[in-house]
Amino acid sequence: MKKNWEVKKLGEVCLIKPPKSEARKQLGGSDLVSFVPMENMGIGSKYLVASQVRSLEDVAGSYTYFAEEDVLLAKITPCFENGKLGIARNLSNGVGFGSSEYIVFRTNESLHNEFLYYFLSREQFREEGAQRMSGAVGHKRVAKDFIENYPIPVPPLPEQQRIVAILDEAFAVITTAKENAEKNLQNARELFESYLQNVFSNPGDGWEEKKLKEVGITQTGTTPKTSNMGNYGDYIPFIKPADIDIFGNGELRYDNEGLSQEGLKNGRTMPEGSVLMVCIGASIGKVGFAERDVSCNQQINALTVSPSCYPKFFYYALRTQEFIKKVILNSAQATLPIINKSKWENLSVHFPKSLPEQRTIVAKLDTLSAETNKLEAIYRQKLADLDELKKSVLKKAFDGEL
Repeated sequence: MKKNWEVKKLGEVCLIKPPKSEARKQLGGSDLVSFVPMENMGIGSKYLVASQVRSLEDVAGSYTYFAEEDVLLAKITPCFENGKLGIARNLSNGVGFGSSEYIVFRTNESLHNEFLYYFLSREQFREEGAQRMSGAVGHKRVAKDFIENYPIPVPPLPEQQRIVAILDEAFAVITTAKENAEKNLQNARELFESYLQNVFSNPGDGWEEKKLKEVGITQTGTTPKTSNMGNYGDYIPFIKPADIDIFGNGELRYDNEGLSQEGLKNGRTMPEGSVLMVCIGASIGKVGFAERDVSCNQQINALTVSPSCYPKFFYYALRTQEFIKKVILNSAQATLPIINKSKWENLSVHFPKSLPEQRTIVAKLDTLSAETNKLEAIYRQKLADLDELKKSVLKKAFDGEL
């Protein structure tokens, strides 16, 4: 840090939680003010978007007050750790109200509000704040004394403005690069999905349609008893919905202990080559392909095809939009969507009668999937590198190295 930089506590250079009386003195009860609920607070966006308005009398009681150019920070988990933060601008009548879970900072004449915004957006600040949180699980909040006493470097204002300008330019470049990488990542996925859907939406003359239960054995998983859970080296993996399609290519995560050899006598095994589908909850329709014997819980249905069919073909068939739409349409219309085994196994799929044709189609899909996965890995790494670059630039800025 440079020698001419002072170090102050946030409470010394900011008015934290400006009084609501300011708004009441400025406006009448029927006057409109901006309203920003927590879900509207962005992550990585310098300025918050105040898209709602309410009357002052509707919000002045229980919501948090802020004004033009104040800096808002979410104080509750997980919003604090996620970096929900922004500067208030373009407020209706210059006044805003929002979640009671906001901390509001109003900088004094020695501190630039955009300099403060970038300072609070650092990962180090969030990590240290998370360690000082208190409260019930799911409702932990960053401690007041942590915020008020947190040290901030305060260089001369011209230096702050110079640093903000550099960060603005650098972050604009990083944001553009991330948008391009995300677009390329999406394009790679869409290319494969387009080819997959095209294969199954244009069946040939030698294709037929059958119900799942007519092409193989269908099962629903079951959670093993604790006494039947195995130790490493003496079990088959136990698959849960979160273990299915972990990279978007049907791959399963096999590192959960599952049925022991003893448990297999009474448990259910989905043999190698089985197609697994989540049939309950938010991830309903997610499909995976078992490269080894597995067991799974009751949220998962499995299809093990007969020897006259090629297993991997039916993995691709079940992940088509057409089949997943059937699953969704047949799921119970409730808060938690679910399709039971009876309905699921009666859903139909199209496939070539010829086993060699099934193999040929799978070979083409596997090749394209592998190329897509390579591209996705490149773009994911680029996104990770850009995030690291952002952290590095911020660190240098507040270490006085820019």
